[in-house]
Amino acid sequence: MAAAPSETTARLRALGLSSTTVYVPPDHAYIKYDQTQNDSGQTDSLQEKVVQSLKKSCTCSKAKAKKFLFTILPILAWLPKYRIRENIVGDVVSGITVGIMRIPQGMAYALLASVPPIFGLYSSFFPGLIYAILGTSKNLPFGTMAVVSVMVGSSVERLVPERTGLPAMSDNTTAFNATDDYLQQLWIEDKVAISATLTLMAGIFQLGMGICRLGFVTIYLSDPLVSGFTVGAAFHVVGSQVKYLLGLEIPRYSGPLSLVYTFIDVFRLITQTNVAALITSLICIIILLIGKEVNLRYKDKLRGIPIPTELIVLIIATLVSYYADLNGNYGVNIVGDIPTGLPVPKAPDVSRLLYVLPDAIVLSIVSFAVSLTLAKLFAKKYGYSIDDNQELIAYGASNLFSSFFSCFVGSTSISRTSVADAAGMKSQLMTFVSAVLLLMVLLFIGPLFRPLQQCVLASIVVVNLKSMFRLFTELKPLWKLSKVDCMVWVVTWLAVTLLGLDIGLGVGVGFSLLTVVLRTQRPNTTLLGQVPNCDIYRDLGNNQVKEIDGIKIFRLNMSLCFTNCDSFKTALYKKTGLDPVRVLARRKKEEKNRKKSEKNSAEMGNGVANPGMAHTEEDDTMGQNGGIASMNHNGVEVKRTADVTTIILDCGPINFVDSVGMNTLIQVYKDYKSIDVNFLLAHVNPDIRVQMQSCDYFEKVGGQKLFVSVHDAVLFAVNKDLPVTERPTQNVNYEMETHL
Repeated sequence: MAAAPSETTARLRALGLSSTTVYVPPDHAYIKYDQTQNDSGQTDSLQEKVVQSLKKSCTCSKAKAKKFLFTILPILAWLPKYRIRENIVGDVVSGITVGIMRIPQGMAYALLASVPPIFGLYSSFFPGLIYAILGTSKNLPFGTMAVVSVMVGSSVERLVPERTGLPAMSDNTTAFNATDDYLQQLWIEDKVAISATLTLMAGIFQLGMGICRLGFVTIYLSDPLVSGFTVGAAFHVVGSQVKYLLGLEIPRYSGPLSLVYTFIDVFRLITQTNVAALITSLICIIILLIGKEVNLRYKDKLRGIPIPTELIVLIIATLVSYYADLNGNYGVNIVGDIPTGLPVPKAPDVSRLLYVLPDAIVLSIVSFAVSLTLAKLFAKKYGYSIDDNQELIAYGASNLFSSFFSCFVGSTSISRTSVADAAGMKSQLMTFVSAVLLLMVLLFIGPLFRPLQQCVLASIVVVNLKSMFRLFTELKPLWKLSKVDCMVWVVTWLAVTLLGLDIGLGVGVGFSLLTVVLRTQRPNTTLLGQVPNCDIYRDLGNNQVKEIDGIKIFRLNMSLCFTNCDSFKTALYKKTGLDPVRVLARRKKEEKNRKKSEKNSAEMGNGVANPGMAHTEEDDTMGQNGGIASMNHNGVEVKRTADVTTIILDCGPINFVDSVGMNTLIQVYKDYKSIDVNFLLAHVNPDIRVQMQSCDYFEKVGGQKLFVSVHDAVLFAVNKDLPVTERPTQNVNYEMETHL
């Protein structure tokens, strides 16, 4: 007759293992350490590693010099390999198309930046040339952007207050008019000077970030945050253009509630609307919207070359204004004199660099984040890589160089980039073609736009915001995907709209980081069970898994750091049903009651216990580990087995552990050891193992073993019958051999 199977064999069978595979933990089932060696088996000292690293970095060779030169000047890498037959047509066509777009957009965005329109053309011409030489994107037409331009305008208006002390206007006083014109010119020159200084400071900041390899800063600007910021900025763009659309004379506000003050003035002065300007604005907006819809709907038939609706509107409006004399007859504001030729290089006012520093930092980060997002999007589409740090250097050098020509901060726009891509842009050669067209405008054609109405440029700006307002459609799917990200979107949008671009961005970043901190403070935790007949462990909420008697498998789905250590311990004790502190307190109380009962019985001489020490119903819930029931946060009783001997922590999702987290693990181990419960770690990250070795973790916990997998830890716990204090420890080579 066959002998009855042992208890261990029966438990192994319950785990889906053959009775012949009695588990004796091999050396490769858990990870052990020797402090004389590191992961690679090498014994190099830190000093030797530093010396080797310095030698490698400081050694110069022809190959390294060539690589460095091609890195800082990417044009040297792609221009010699340029395929003329395949790419030249696409670059020429897209260059002409984008060049035509740059003319009206550059002049319109100059109004956003609070500088004369000619400086918008300069800002479309100079920065792109430098980016074409230093940039790593093949599909990015660098120039002006609405959001960045309105940020520049907001800063300029705040840093250069509205002119004061001017004499009252009088048709009969020529001297007063001359003085007013002179002071007006000084005011405009001061705004241009501040704009150039702002561009210089932004260029220096971006260049410094690129040299210091700080291209990673954009990770703190999440997609929901950028989208909310963009929509909020679009509201400010509209607010800044309303006075041009209606022909009103109202000041431009900056700072918190500036948009509210602007619309208060608009409604207060609505009766003074210039009817001719309003009619012109409505006609231009309708034509531009129809043109954009036609380009979108018949994109395939147009073969990627859109109808230049903006340029057509610009030309027609200029002709109408000239022959109808809209400025003289109806008081419609016009662009005015546009100088010909290129500006003479002039150093910005460096004495104001610190004065514009806060604004320049915000501008630098926003323009870099938006441009880099577009660059990566098209790089992914066409299968090439983008160097974040080199992009920073390219943006910084572009702004630094263009500041000497009185340009405002450059960036790129979604509409211009999309048009360039649809027109067949293949490389940055397109930028040089576009620059030739802009150069012709600057040298010969610019003065012809003198009678152009400002309301036409404002109409172009407002219509180009259509794509930004479409970002509102992201809210519904974003709410379904992540309510926290949706809140980041909404909070950033409201903050930017009400508090201004710079403060609003700060609020958005702060709120976004706060959500990360709050989520780390309340990590997701779960208990695992075994899928029958295999070594896979899943959440106990899955009906197909079962819990192993005497073993609790706990998983922390987040890194362990000072922000969530308390939450980790609370969740661990609650879900496993074993709180060492409460168990020890209960045991002490029981021991005290037992001794008191024995003493009373001895005094009475008849062995009857004191009625005051009667056995309570609560004591019935206490078992070997101090209790078989606990209450969850809803007050519902959570039952568990009374013979839990092992707690296994699945460390797979834990990417790092800080010093507080490491001390927490040590404390949890000691707490469970005090109530004779094993605390095992499985699936520990290699970096965390190195950290454990460096902080003497294993000496503090008595040589605790780290298991390759949860299943190895389970088998170890099932096979071990000795108390935790009697289990052997070993110290061998620090090496992990995967046997699964």
